[in-house]
Amino acid sequence: MRKVFHLEVGDIVPTVEEVLQHQGMSGRKNLPERIYKLLDSALDLFARLAEPRGLFDDLDGIDFDTLYTGKGMNAEDGPVPGIVPRADAVALFAATMGEALATTAGDLFKAKEAALGFMLDAVNSAGAERLGRLMCRKFREHLPEELTRSGNIRVQYYCPGHCGWHMSGQEMLFEKLRPEEIGITLNPNWVMAPFKSTSGILIAGPIEIHRFSPGFSFCPQCREKKCIQRLRILEHEIG
Repeated sequence: MRKVFHLEVGDIVPTVEEVLQHQGMSGRKNLPERIYKLLDSALDLFARLAEPRGLFDDLDGIDFDTLYTGKGMNAEDGPVPGIVPRADAVALFAATMGEALATTAGDLFKAKEAALGFMLDAVNSAGAERLGRLMCRKFREHLPEELTRSGNIRVQYYCPGHCGWHMSGQEMLFEKLRPEEIGITLNPNWVMAPFKSTSGILIAGPIEIHRFSPGFSFCPQCREKKCIQRLRILEHEIG
């Protein structure tokens, strides 16, 4: 069930609060007016330049354990291997916001407009989170009705480079998914281009399978704690 999408920019434009969170300024009072002006400019650039595309595909003929193990560089523990066996449906996915956003952010730094460059980078990061959630919704829309009828199915996304899944996992994922079709490539260090693209696995199942505490061996070194933020969003989504 390979599906390729041209996505709506309006579905991934982040809120002001989401961007401020990525800037470490969430909840702060009386921010300078120049911050909001930079934010308005960055959001305008994002809305004009983003070209979101995505795809997902079944794991037909693919052994997930082999895919996940990859080059054998994962942490000894992690949530994903325990979630997949309890899932109702699983798919590989990749999505991008296009090349222009990353190029423009870099150009701003070169033009000595670092403040706007940093703000656009924060907008891009927040937009990438929204892009991941959008791919979850797209996958859910294509699930059989008998799975979604009850309203209990939730879709979460998990990516190499997070939660114990080593970045080298991108290599086999790219081999199977072939996201070059939507303009995403992988360099020898397993970094995707365009920058801020996202890829990984979409997992559909009851909300319970996605609930886990950040108590794994690698959690103390994690500063982002995106798992907590993403689960909080998932808990409030309508099934």
